[in-house]
Amino acid sequence: MFDEMYYEENNIIPKEEYKHIIDTLHKEKKFRPARISVVRKVFFNREINYLTDAVSVNQENTDSYCVMMTDWDTDHLILEKKSKREGLITKSYTRLSEEEFERILDGDYEWMASARESIFRDFYLQLTINQLRPGVVVDYERQAFRMNSKKEYMVFDLSIRSTYLFTKDTVLSPLLEQTERLEQNRVVVTYKQMAEVPGFIYRMTGIEQKHQCLLPEFA
Repeated sequence: MFDEMYYEENNIIPKEEYKHIIDTLHKEKKFRPARISVVRKVFFNREINYLTDAVSVNQENTDSYCVMMTDWDTDHLILEKKSKREGLITKSYTRLSEEEFERILDGDYEWMASARESIFRDFYLQLTINQLRPGVVVDYERQAFRMNSKKEYMVFDLSIRSTYLFTKDTVLSPLLEQTERLEQNRVVVTYKQMAEVPGFIYRMTGIEQKHQCLLPEFA
């Protein structure tokens, strides 16, 4: 299991401004070049804020769970937990096989109850006690730039499409019909800065500093 802590700011900008920013980044060579990927997230809730990756619109402190797939690669699914506490965001994530995801969709949760990784045990409690279920499928056409310092990122979402209508057979399909949520010629830009957290905070939260690394969507 891996964890990371960071702060983020989101904004919607015109596409022309996005192009200008990209040109500037390439000229300054401060950020590593980034290709555009499609990131699909299957969220286990329905009321989400598309601009902040499913952090609740109304609540300052909240948790959300999703299964993530990048560029239609079903061999490398990820279970992700995103928590927000007073502006500080924590992400925990681990690998998930397609077979394990299918078991979750079929309502087979018991195998997670005694799993070694805590994210599975937490997810099991949410599924059984709070009755979390897959609620919405969101596709992000995403481009991410990482500064050489590895502590700052700029993430651009060129398209955000979603649907609440899906089945077990279509949930990972690239042919799934969705609705565009971004206005035409608009781009979501997110600035992320890794948090400098004292060691005792990691010990209190159970997060291991040595396991901090980047999610695939930042690559």
